[in-house]
Amino acid sequence: MLKLLGALCVMVVSLWCGAQAVGGLRRRVRALEELHAGLVWLEEELTFRLTPLPQLLERLGQDRRGEAGRFFQEVDRLLRLDPEGGLHQSWRRAMVRHLTLLKAEERQALLEVGQTLGRYDARTQGQTLARCARRLAALRDEAQGEAQRLGKVYTALSAAGGAMVILVLI
Repeated sequence: MLKLLGALCVMVVSLWCGAQAVGGLRRRVRALEELHAGLVWLEEELTFRLTPLPQLLERLGQDRRGEAGRFFQEVDRLLRLDPEGGLHQSWRRAMVRHLTLLKAEERQALLEVGQTLGRYDARTQGQTLARCARRLAALRDEAQGEAQRLGKVYTALSAAGGAMVILVLI
């Protein structure tokens, strides 16, 4: 009976580890979705309504959820704390703190936006935002496919690993 209980605990823990890995993949996809939506909204507001950037960042931080929301809130907070540091510096620091799930290519696309915002005219900023939004949409689609494919692999490996440990221990 004790061996059966131990085997059950091992299997539950191994499946939980697999579920955590799958959750990380899904969180990355959600972050990319939220960032994409935020950049599209930011582009529209900057291009058509000409709303000041600090107001836009504040609203983005309030409207977006998850890592993207925390990222935009942090950019707004850092910009308010150190306006002389510039938007680029605030953008970069917020990325390091809050967008840890993103891959290097995804971070690079966002860095390009941070280098443009607040430095150029609304048209140039809008073009950069649109280009980055298109790139993030493509990267999000890749991440979704990867999450579906690897999610099944992680689940199967965690179950097989748990079964293997059980066999070794029994």
